[in-house]
Amino acid sequence: MQQLKTTSAVMCRNCALYQTARVLGLETPDCSSLNRIVLRDHPVAKNEVLYAEGEPFRYLYLIHSGSCISDATMLGGNRQVMGFYLPGELAGIENIGQKNCNHTTRALEKGSICQLDFSALDTTLSKEELINVQKYLLGSAAQHARQLQWERSLTGMQTAEQRVAAFLLNIAGRLHARGFPDHQFRLPMSREAIADYLGLAMETVIRTLKSLESRKLIVIQAKNIEIVDDASLNELLNAKTGSR
Repeated sequence: MQQLKTTSAVMCRNCALYQTARVLGLETPDCSSLNRIVLRDHPVAKNEVLYAEGEPFRYLYLIHSGSCISDATMLGGNRQVMGFYLPGELAGIENIGQKNCNHTTRALEKGSICQLDFSALDTTLSKEELINVQKYLLGSAAQHARQLQWERSLTGMQTAEQRVAAFLLNIAGRLHARGFPDHQFRLPMSREAIADYLGLAMETVIRTLKSLESRKLIVIQAKNIEIVDDASLNELLNAKTGSR
């Protein structure tokens, strides 16, 4: 397997910010009204917090390179991994319509972001531009809601293999949508974070990944994953079994 880079930058045409510029009737996001409300290609360090749970909501963050992890406080005070943001995706969109952020999101690795001042949209854009951007962000929020619905469905999957297979296929699909290779990719998050996200023990995730590799469905090299047989991974999701 080819060794993959630590971080990958999304092409502008595949990122959410570019699509925001397009709905404003602009061909590129480089020269536009967005320049007044967007901080572009801002570097972020590993573990740097983009926004914290409970702080006032103001910004949306486009992950230009690297990746982020989101977690929240659950009943009982425990922290729970809520999801991951990959290059080209918008972090913070779940906070639209709320006064405060309901998650904490931080960088999993060194990377860069584009930061959009959501609170300044109505004072910066024309009425027509604002309506177009709001429509686009509504669509993005709906897409995010579908992702959340998928995440909730994981707990209904009976086996660890199903959950891990679904996770890998979901990551692959999201990377493909942003113009990245979907059969060879890097998982920047720890096995512990994956386990917390999937509602499994870390040892179970490690064992399951090794099992999928032994069955020649995937190849693992450290954090790099190669999907060898995506058809069989998909078949796992539809398998009916009472075992765990």
